[in-house]
Amino acid sequence: MPGYELISVVAASLQTNTETLLDFSRKGWVQTATRNTHMYLAADQRYRAKYILYLYGTKHLSDDQIQLVLSAQRPPYAASQVDEILKQHAVG
Repeated sequence: MPGYELISVVAASLQTNTETLLDFSRKGWVQTATRNTHMYLAADQRYRAKYILYLYGTKHLSDDQIQLVLSAQRPPYAASQVDEILKQHAVG
């Protein structure tokens, strides 16, 4: 599938595991595609997953905070706006 990578390949390149990306999918944060029993992520979803990993690992945000940030931003994501988004919505 052009423009798509196996979820396991994406996970390895993002230095995480497949289960983490599947968890992001279950939460509705990224969309996966399935073909012949294999799961894939599109390039834009890989970018989104990378940003979510940043929000978890560097910013230490909770699931609710990440959901808020993702709903308030559209690509290209701006990490510099995260604190302002949280402040505006008073999510601690």
